[in-house]
Amino acid sequence: MKKLILILMVGSLFANDSQAIEVVNITQNSKVEIYSALFWAPCKEAKLLLQSRGIDFDTKMITFSRKKVAEMVKRTGGKTSVPQIFVDDKYFGGLTELISYYTEK
Repeated sequence: MKKLILILMVGSLFANDSQAIEVVNITQNSKVEIYSALFWAPCKEAKLLLQSRGIDFDTKMITFSRKKVAEMVKRTGGKTSVPQIFVDDKYFGGLTELISYYTEK
């Protein structure tokens, strides 16, 4: 039963509900945090995009951690999809916002 609950909880994390709240500027000096899940392509894509731009980041892995999920949901104002990105402690958005940010630059 516990395995089923965990699968349902993790499965709900991948809904497409990301929307940036604040406009922030990402520089090599920025403190970037990414809430991420194992084996999830959008998370890997976001990390690769940041790495390609020379941006260091801290990963907060939510897979198997209810505490990290709750922390992410609280910080994002209810977002449950991953990745969720914070820049200098301000909510940035998800992969869609990250791609848009670099496309417009």
